Amino acid sequence: MVQVKKESVRNAILDSARDRFSERGYHGTTLQDIAQLAGTGVSSLYSYFPSKLHLLYAVIEPWQKECYHRLEAQVRDISDPREKLRAILLGIWRDIPKENVGLANALMEALASANLSETKPLMLLPWIEQRLTRMLADAVPGGTIEKGLLANLIIMAQDGYIIHRRLGDLGDIERLVDGVCNVLMTPPDAVAKKKVKASKKPTPAPRARRHRMA
Repeated sequence: MVQVKKESVRNAILDSARDRFSERGYHGTTLQDIAQLAGTGVSSLYSYFPSKLHLLYAVIEPWQKECYHRLEAQVRDISDPREKLRAILLGIWRDIPKENVGLANALMEALASANLSETKPLMLLPWIEQRLTRMLADAVPGGTIEKGLLANLIIMAQDGYIIHRRLGDLGDIERLVDGVCNVLMTPPDAVAKKKVKASKKPTPAPRARRHRMA
């Protein structure tokens, strides 16, 4: 008998999964836990989501996209490029993971332990990188670095921060962000001029040697 899928049941499963993954992490949550909280059976859960990883991504995707929509709206109103970049970096490295630490950790757990033959259920990373690249285009001076590569680097750094936050070793993110802004907001031609200027400094004349009398 073919099971009829209901949107209300699917939503209940998603709500339960978000609660359990947020509270217990990826490995600490079983499909039985999710099904029980949703008021359904594990077999019913499989009719909506083919695997635990698929279910996690179904929870992660709307949360991440909502976070990036909000971040984009926030930085759109910032006129100063440096402050815009600073808001982007703090938003991605600090604020988004902090909003739901458990869910952010669950994704790291899932990715670190995923079967090598398993593919990601959703191509969420390219969507995030495209969105981030668009934000960076209005913040970082042209020619400093390719924006697509910078977006990829920022996302990889976010993964590291999520892991270190879990171990209580987060460091001073604001100080790091300010340092990164200093580097990225300095146009390459300005760096080149500083090097040229430094190379043109007159070399001190060697001191005359005193000849000792025998």
